[in-house]
Amino acid sequence: MPQILIFEGFIKDVQYRANLVGNLVACDFAEFDINKVISSGIINLENGQLAYSKWTSPKRTRTYPFARLYNTYNFPKILTVIPIMKDEGIDGDLDKIQYSTISWMNLLNVYIVLTYYADADKSRKSGQENRSKLARQKLDAELVTTQINEISIYKQSALHWNRSLFESHFTNIYEKAIDAYERISYKTGVLVHPRKTKLEYLGIIKQDYQKFQDISLKGSQGAALRESKTKHLKEYLQNDGKCIFLIENYLGGVYHLTADEVLLEKGMYIIQESKNSTQNFLPALSDIKDGLFKLILFANLDLLKIKDRKVDFSTRLKLTGYKVEGTIQFPCTEKEFNDFTQANKSRYTKGQLEILKSLKLEAAQNRNLTIEIGSNDG
Repeated sequence: MPQILIFEGFIKDVQYRANLVGNLVACDFAEFDINKVISSGIINLENGQLAYSKWTSPKRTRTYPFARLYNTYNFPKILTVIPIMKDEGIDGDLDKIQYSTISWMNLLNVYIVLTYYADADKSRKSGQENRSKLARQKLDAELVTTQINEISIYKQSALHWNRSLFESHFTNIYEKAIDAYERISYKTGVLVHPRKTKLEYLGIIKQDYQKFQDISLKGSQGAALRESKTKHLKEYLQNDGKCIFLIENYLGGVYHLTADEVLLEKGMYIIQESKNSTQNFLPALSDIKDGLFKLILFANLDLLKIKDRKVDFSTRLKLTGYKVEGTIQFPCTEKEFNDFTQANKSRYTKGQLEILKSLKLEAAQNRNLTIEIGSNDG
């Protein structure tokens, strides 16, 4: 069994400037329908604007919701719409929101709009005619607009909103999701995952939230951290070999997160996200945005410790592509940038050059962030 590294960190404030966002399309709130709008944009309300993004599944690794969140991150007040569950039918996946997702949003001051799929059709894709699979799922749009309206006049932080949403409405929305899938199953003839399985998960996430409450109490932080390192460690660590981070914020909450890679180089721990393309000069833009968004929190850590010992650390986005000549690491000098782009002039497109320029600026504007670009051929 691989050794598990346990880091303790503190984050006071999150400051980050995103440079690959592009222009967000605005929509008036009166015409806003979560099932019709594009994946991220701006909502015009009577008392101002909100930036929004939406998830098509509560599972973070399936549909790049972090890339869409990245698009909205420069906006003063941002929200993200997350389905509490997605049942694709008994022959498909059953995805449920993870408490770690709520932790990410709390720490990044993103307001959660929690909803469920209220309608769907039987999948008619080629080869799936005789399988129990759902398609064209539609969220409860009214529940979404109600929460957006409440967030628009909400005066406290996203952390307060998200905690209140979880405490007051999570169970009710989750049970509505279960009931909705039973209605969908009856309407479409598609078998869905058992109600018992879904209710068992509800109990698990309630336990996760209780642990969060326990370790958020000022008087019991030390004991709770020690307990987290032993009894509950495997429950929070979803994938063997990854590192676990116990991150505390100034309000006293302790959040459990994981990172894909942590490397030790010359006495410094590098928290790294890696993205690769086997056919193109750079990975897809959505891949790059996903990696950058995951690093925002780690780049803003004020300190990092292992076994009560403060350690030096940095964050790095590593991008590898097809037949890239040489390697460059941002931040860099103008000469280094010009030499690298000149050496690869025949390999990248005009759009990819603009991405390189934006990445150079991103690394220069944000602390503790480096971006490395090189070839995937070793």
